[in-house]
Amino acid sequence: MAAEERKEAVSPSGFPRIFLARHCKTSWNLEKRIQGRTDIPLCEEGIAEAKANCVLLRDLPIDRILSSPLARGRQTAEIYGEALGVPIEAWPEWIEVNMGEWEGHTPEELSLREPGRYDRWLADPSLFPLSSIGGEDIWSARKRVASALCSLAGRPERGILLVLHKYIRAILQCAVLDLPLSRFAGEIIESTAPSELPPLAVRNFCR
Repeated sequence: MAAEERKEAVSPSGFPRIFLARHCKTSWNLEKRIQGRTDIPLCEEGIAEAKANCVLLRDLPIDRILSSPLARGRQTAEIYGEALGVPIEAWPEWIEVNMGEWEGHTPEELSLREPGRYDRWLADPSLFPLSSIGGEDIWSARKRVASALCSLAGRPERGILLVLHKYIRAILQCAVLDLPLSRFAGEIIESTAPSELPPLAVRNFCR
């Protein structure tokens, strides 16, 4: 169904349903390297993965796709947008957390350099400021994604897909679901399949 046909049933006064999907694979994902703001494009496997995921999106009421401006997010969104026939936009607010000196390293490499430090951050990122290694404060990241999400209130679309990164997605989910950051690691989703934020939780969060 074309985007124009889907929009006929959209109420201009409603809050759109919010769907989340992680970008598809890059060479660094395959090597299990921390990417952060490092701008790595999709690899061949990631492109094939995005094309395969289009089947999962076709039955969802998605009228627009918003993505991170990083190449892996934009490329994933472009593949989805072409398959669904919907517009895409890259928003700077959806960019991944700046991981500072950890970018480009695997967790195993970090554990040799700084035993336990990365694991402590995953367990509760509020207890270890990334600013100490040239990264982004977790509360700053939370503020920007919360503001971006709430700015979608009143949009005319029935549903919007956000193509995000795994850390920023986990931060957003903790915020919307009112979870402490000690639950952060449990909210990290490695799968690139789409999921939906509970509509009531989104509306309550943005009131």
